[in-house]
Amino acid sequence: MGDLCELEIQDCPGFSSVISMSWIENLRRVTVKHVKLLENFEYSKSSDGVELNIEGKHGLHGLDQALFFDKETSLEKLTLKRCPPLELKHLLMLTSLKTLMVWNSVSLVGPLGGQGNVEWQLPVEHIKISNLNGNSGKELTELLSHLPKLSNLDIQHCKNIKQLVVGVDVKQTTPATPKLVFPAHLFDSLRELEFYGCLEVILVDPRTLLPEGVWLQALRSLQRLTIQECPKFLSAFSFSGHLFPSSLEFLKLTGVKGMGTLEPLSNLSSLTRLELYWCGEDLKCQGLQSLLTTSGQLSKLRVIGSPGSFANWDPNPRRELEDVEGGQEQPVSSRLQELYTYVDEGLLSAPVCSLLSSSLTMLELQGGGCEGMERFSKEQEDALQLLSSLQQLHFSCFQKLQQLPAGLHNLTSLKELMIYDCPAISSLPKDGLPKSLQKLWVSNCGNQELIQQCRGLKTSCMTFL
Repeated sequence: MGDLCELEIQDCPGFSSVISMSWIENLRRVTVKHVKLLENFEYSKSSDGVELNIEGKHGLHGLDQALFFDKETSLEKLTLKRCPPLELKHLLMLTSLKTLMVWNSVSLVGPLGGQGNVEWQLPVEHIKISNLNGNSGKELTELLSHLPKLSNLDIQHCKNIKQLVVGVDVKQTTPATPKLVFPAHLFDSLRELEFYGCLEVILVDPRTLLPEGVWLQALRSLQRLTIQECPKFLSAFSFSGHLFPSSLEFLKLTGVKGMGTLEPLSNLSSLTRLELYWCGEDLKCQGLQSLLTTSGQLSKLRVIGSPGSFANWDPNPRRELEDVEGGQEQPVSSRLQELYTYVDEGLLSAPVCSLLSSSLTMLELQGGGCEGMERFSKEQEDALQLLSSLQQLHFSCFQKLQQLPAGLHNLTSLKELMIYDCPAISSLPKDGLPKSLQKLWVSNCGNQELIQQCRGLKTSCMTFL
């Protein structure tokens, strides 16, 4: 047994031996599948670290029935699926743990008392929990106080997390409602936060608990924030101030409604990528200018599902030059390089395209919201030609569109043109395509006339796919 490096046990339904942690750590790999209490048990040791995945079966009521933590372990990543909660005695052995993931279980951890005044901490940096049915907010709140290095927290489909409290000490909250309270050390350690599919969670207004309470701005080191399918998350917010910390570099909101404008985001001077999906039909782009121009860093933007969000928006991007330059006005330049949007968002207007003309290199327009659209208007065609820096232009999902916009040949920087899922387009523009074009993509269109015409353009400097 001294030379044993790998052990595999499969399809032995009567196997019920308890696996000792001290024993398996002498091996490089252990795989146990389809036995009495375990659907899957995989332990591996590699250059990427030491990892353990456990998927339990019905009848596994405690981890001690499957795994004996008889020593402090070198485990760096632990994934539990359909397993009983971790107990304090288990956590105290996970002294090297950096990543903890718990799926499809009742609880994350059990009661964490029992150590008296003894302080304990774990080096965990990343936690992901999904589909937990217990009081996940209370459990996670207790655990977070022992994780001083936590930088990434991902919470998905946890229906019993009802409230999120940030900026208020846990002792200043009441236990009446299932809530998750962020301890103060997270304000400096947390870099990434995601809520997905938590239908009941609400960000609590901290001023109802403490007059000087603050919102998510307390998370002053947060760089990435994603809130998806959490319809009540911001329902307690008045939208009269800024929503998020200025440290954010990435922000994705899906289904966050009621903001009205993007003014609540106007303080995000470090933001480089912004994705907004179905954030209300009343959403307008006022407030976006500060993110797009020299005071902001925004280079990638997606706006989907808010019809007319750009419509009638004139960013008026002008500033006065210094007297030495004659006191004349000139446009302020935008930093935005990539933009993905539905055509009914109203992007193709002269004021907006003028702002983006010198920076935008990639544009994808989708037909969402305009399924019956047959052609672009003259105003839209003229606005598109203002985007003189475009190198990539994509048209997708225009079911009724019969022709591409005129004037594409004027986009003299264009290198790639993609036409996807536009079955009614039967020909390329009569005035041609720009000579700079190197790649022409036509896919899922099904119009043979268009395909033949594209093949006729194939030259040594153009790729047709």
